[in-house]
Parts: sequence; C-alpha cells; structure tokens
Amino acid sequence: MLFKDILGNESKKKLLSDLVYNNRAPHALLFYGREGTVKLSLALAYAQYILCENRTKHDSCGVCPACYKSMRRIHPDVHFTFPVIKKDGKKREETTSNDFLENWRYMLNTLPEMSVKDWSSSINAGNSLPNINTRECNEIIQKLSLKAFEGDAKIMIVWMPEYLGKEGNRLLKIIEEPTDNTYIILICEDIDKILNTILSRTQKINVQPYSDAELSERIRTVVSTEVKDLKQVTLLADGNMSKAMSIIRGGNEDYSALLFDWIRASYKGKPEALQPIINACIDLGREKQKHFLQYGLHFFREYLYILGTGSRGKRINDQEYEIASKMKKIIDLEMGTKIVHILNQSIEHISRNANPKILFMANSLQLGDVLKNTA
Repeated sequence: MLFKDILGNESKKKLLSDLVYNNRAPHALLFYGREGTVKLSLALAYAQYILCENRTKHDSCGVCPACYKSMRRIHPDVHFTFPVIKKDGKKREETTSNDFLENWRYMLNTLPEMSVKDWSSSINAGNSLPNINTRECNEIIQKLSLKAFEGDAKIMIVWMPEYLGKEGNRLLKIIEEPTDNTYIILICEDIDKILNTILSRTQKINVQPYSDAELSERIRTVVSTEVKDLKQVTLLADGNMSKAMSIIRGGNEDYSALLFDWIRASYKGKPEALQPIINACIDLGREKQKHFLQYGLHFFREYLYILGTGSRGKRINDQEYEIASKMKKIIDLEMGTKIVHILNQSIEHISRNANPKILFMANSLQLGDVLKNTA
C-alpha cells in the first residue's frame, strides 16, 4: 500500500516517511485511534516504505519486488499477529494467526478499516471472543529472532494488542531490546487497555478519523454501485468506514428497534416485558452486543446535543430525531447523561467477559430507575 493511496492524515504520512527516509524509524511504533480509521492502512504503507528498494522521499516506488510482495501481503519479512478463535481440528491454545492468514489477506484487501466485529464475522467467530494467546506471543519472539529472508529489515504488525491481556508481558524484552533492523508496529483502538510497560517503550501516533468528504470518497472507491443516501450514510458514520459499510448493508436497523424496545421495557420494569428483550440482547453474541451498545451511545449523544443546543445534529436520521423529540417529555439532560454512563460501563463489562444475562438484567433495572427518576 502506498501512502498516496490513503485518504487524510497527511501530517502523519509525512512524519512516517520522514522517519524512515532520515534513518530515524523507531523500533516500536503504536498507531491508535477510533474504530474505522486508517490505522492499519498507515501501518501497511509504513512497512512497505521500510522495505522498498527504490523509495522516494515521501513514498514507496510501488513496482520493486519488495513492493510487489508487500502489496500482496506475501512479503516473507512482514509478519502479522491478530486476535483469533479456535481453528477447526485444533485446540485453542494451539491456534495462531497463521491459521487465519487467508481470511486476513482477504480483509486487508477489502476493508483495512475493519472493526473487530467485521473480523469476527469473517472468521465465523459467533459467540467466541477472539484473543492473542501464549503460543502466538512465543511465535512473535521466534519470528523476530531469526534473520530476515530478504534485505535487512524484519517487521511484525500486531493488530488489536488490547486482546493480548497479560500475555503482552512476554513481548517486553523483544520490544525493549529488539534485534537489529527489527520493527514492531502495534495498531489499537483503546490505548488505555495496553499494558503501561508496553506503552512506555513505543512511539505513539494518534490517527484521525476520515472527514465527511474523505469518507464519502472512500465509500465510492469500495462500493461498486451507487450508494443510496450517501450523504446521510456519511453523516451517521461520523468518519468510521466500518460503520459506514454496516449502515450500507443495513446493519443499524435492528439495533435501533432493539434499543427503543429496551428503553420502553426498562421503563415498564415488568419481567414479562424485559425477558424477551434481554434474550434478544444475549442472542447477539459478545461483539454484536458491544456494537448494539455503541449504537445506543451514538443515539444518546445526539439526543444530549439536541437537549443542550435546542437544534438537530447532523448525525441523527429522521426516525431517530422523531423518537428523540418525543423523548424530551420524559428524559432530561441529567437522565440522558446517566444513561450514557450506563452504556459506557456496559461496553467495558462486555469487553471483560461479564455474564451477559446478569449484565443486561442489571442494566435494565438501572435504566428503569433512571427513567422513573429514582436513581
């Protein structure tokens, strides 16, 4: 991937090319930013620029043997690590990223701005939560301890190191004392979930989301047919390419209906009204539960904007705005803020493998208390 093919983040692209061109490239680099940004694309372009045999001051040549292999994700000196699930016929502790390279290359070529939900769907994770296990960490150390196959540099790209957990401690030595011409590139969304011992050993680059204009252009390049209501999709996605594709595929419709059903049932507080909604939330699976809760955050942030400013924000559709207008009679600014807090906590608890049945029941009761103004 070439830097020039990535929309936006011009200052970051210049910084990355300058680091390599001036022989100041750090051995450990961390790209972080919101879901659906070009973090992974920048990492791929950066790795290709390091390996390029005829680089210019600002970009790879795109035609040398190293670029040819990098763009096809088959360069023997570029290694990938990412969260995976149990592979058929293998124990979970024996499964590594190597078992899913075909899926990985496909996603890199189709949607490098993918979310964890997109990735989980591509590997049919279902309710299984992907992670990076002990064997994977040992393989990272082994791969980086060997000599480069071609040229001098060896590169390890670790996508979503939040899924390392305490296993990340195994990588501290290789990050702190890498072998010559070894580059470790981490790509994350939640920097607070990365071990401080790893953070302190990396140079950090904050990747910005697409602007509305950039996102519209990116959608046009990915979707072969004309996108209906492209402007509305762009506004709702708010710079998140993964979310834009989900909206185009109709991924938000069920979440909006489920959210408002949940609010109504929580207000009633009756078990016979709550149980079907809680069961529907449980049936989503962990990653979709997080996506559902994130949709709830989107709606209530827009709702708070309406209450605070008295005007409609750009990122709320007609159906949502109509519901928000009716809600103003029931939910005030303080109550809306409490609901946002509940949703944020819920996402955090789901990420930590909380029991979804207990979690959604407890949240329903909390929502009910807020809505009845008894919290």
